[in-house]
Amino acid sequence: MSKADTKADTKGTVKIEGNRKSCIFYLPYPLEKTGNRARQLRPRKMLMAFREMGYRVFLIQGYSEKRKARIKLLKSLIDQGVKFDFMYGETSTEPIRLSDPKHLPVHPFMDFAFFRYLKEQGIPVGIFYCDIYWKFPVYKESVSGWRYYAAIHFYRSEMKKFSEALTRLFIPDLRMCRYMECPEAEAIASALPPGADPVTGPEKVQRGRRSFNKHPLEIFYVGGIGAFYRLDELLKAIEPLEQVRLTICCRENEWETEKEKLLPLMTDRVEVVHKNEDELAPYYEKADIGSLMFEADEYRGMARPVKAYEYLGHHLPVLATKGTAIGDFAEETGFGWSLPFDSEAIRKKLEEILAEPKLLTEKRKLAKALAPENLWISRAKQAAEELTGKQIQ
Repeated sequence: MSKADTKADTKGTVKIEGNRKSCIFYLPYPLEKTGNRARQLRPRKMLMAFREMGYRVFLIQGYSEKRKARIKLLKSLIDQGVKFDFMYGETSTEPIRLSDPKHLPVHPFMDFAFFRYLKEQGIPVGIFYCDIYWKFPVYKESVSGWRYYAAIHFYRSEMKKFSEALTRLFIPDLRMCRYMECPEAEAIASALPPGADPVTGPEKVQRGRRSFNKHPLEIFYVGGIGAFYRLDELLKAIEPLEQVRLTICCRENEWETEKEKLLPLMTDRVEVVHKNEDELAPYYEKADIGSLMFEADEYRGMARPVKAYEYLGHHLPVLATKGTAIGDFAEETGFGWSLPFDSEAIRKKLEEILAEPKLLTEKRKLAKALAPENLWISRAKQAAEELTGKQIQ
């Protein structure tokens, strides 16, 4: 058996090359080169991280017909003796078998048969399961009739199949386990939250005894707005605080939908911008605090938003909602403040920071110290180590 590994592009051209560690990266939908939504951002960052670690990556991505061709090619390489250390994959919000555009099970047995084949070949298999939205009433409100019941059937059977075919089921937060209703899946579950990119460029200048009259306290919010991501309590909190500014970065279409509700709560110290991922650096540089204040419910309470780790990567302390997974993380690690989703509580905390600027400096030092262990490459390393059972250098 050859100890070669592969170099393969997405068109299927393959070369057998010299000995080098290799892995398989699996995605049941097309991987876009851009896009800020977690569904595209997270797999793109993880793929880049594995490559940064020195892995030769065989990519299986796209809808079922494209995956079928790539799986066939991969099996031929394995037959030739090509070695792979593990497979890492991510799901979409739909069951894998319904991930094609028409949400029909075109190849209902293909993917899980492939996962079992890899395990039989001695290749560990890990999948990141992005959320469990389907277990909550809000999902039934968004999917009606027979489509709802069909989807639920596939979701439930998929969880059982995961427990049989995978080495590790990665999830954003272990709180998700309580909703799986599958002890076998819970037994192989491991938390793998989002990560951050390393900060590049000059370190932000830390002012001494800061005058907030000259240099206002800058809060930055980046993400969705609307019913699930209410900004009203934050806006009410800062309205009387002349020394506080807020920048909101959101999608333009969401702003057009929500602005009628939000404009009455806004002062001239609130700025709304619509920027892409690669345009955010100046806003992170200017910011003092990142906002993760949102109204928590049972489902969103276990969320680990990508933006939380982006704030952390830029050494920003955060305001986070108390009792949520990300609020607990901020409180346990000390890099932020965990507060009730209430304008009075937020306002009091901001007044405390304005009165004692060193509180901000202390939190920023903690965020800076915590950032290196929460980079995307740290997540990729964790996945590789848990799948292989080996320490990765």
